[in-house]
Amino acid sequence: MSTRRALAGNPVAPATPPVPADVTEAFAALPEALVSRLSLVRELVFEVAATLPECGGLEEYLAWGQPSYRPLRPRVGTAVRLGVHEGERPALFVHCGTSLISDARSFASELEFSGKRAVLLPLSGPLPVDELRAFVGLALTYYAGRSA
Repeated sequence: MSTRRALAGNPVAPATPPVPADVTEAFAALPEALVSRLSLVRELVFEVAATLPECGGLEEYLAWGQPSYRPLRPRVGTAVRLGVHEGERPALFVHCGTSLISDARSFASELEFSGKRAVLLPLSGPLPVDELRAFVGLALTYYAGRSA
């Protein structure tokens, strides 16, 4: 099954829900190689969220024209977005007002970063899955336990 077909309403993996129509359209506008890579990261985001009961699940929506994922419970974490960095690299984006990228630089030696908002993903080869999982977990629980 092609990735585009998998994104057209069929889950990529059993734990991954169907992709909403507007998000499917956003993925369809990307080159196939990037869709394939970002689909793997989408699956990882849902897998991580499933291990974090404080999130209460995820909302999948478009932000800035990019597939985005945030906890259903308010004030728990910040959204992560999937997109393309500078027109060529698949990337995972977070809000630049957080310390997530600087925090991740201290433990994620296999991840490549750009500025305060992007984790650049390799175009091919294995993804640094353990570090991506840790990063996504930090993002989805960023505000949990912080004082207001």
